[in-house]
Amino acid sequence: MLFGFAGDLGRLPRRTRVLFELAEALTGEPPPYATLAYVWDTQAPVGSVIVNPRSDRIREIVVDSGPAQLRRWREHRRDLAADFRHAFGEDPGALTSIAVMTDSDNTRSSATSWYGPVALH
Repeated sequence: MLFGFAGDLGRLPRRTRVLFELAEALTGEPPPYATLAYVWDTQAPVGSVIVNPRSDRIREIVVDSGPAQLRRWREHRRDLAADFRHAFGEDPGALTSIAVMTDSDNTRSSATSWYGPVALH
């Protein structure tokens, strides 16, 4: 799952702001100030924070690791604000977007996932 947050773009380095402007020019949509993702990683331990290699404005928190729980339903309850503070070292802005997705492009493999109910409280 990915969660996009608003924030003060003026606080970001000039290079990042220029990249955000380019992304908006290409897509017609401004990127989130910061994106927090929850991931299953094959090697990183649960609780690890991974900075995305393409943008330091995307941070991933490992909630499952390794093959032990493959082919089993998993349930996770998270405190988005606390996780954001942990990953980015600052308070989150307003939640602006949510995405539910499965991909395996970084591992050059294939993956199949099923999702149950998603609830925000």
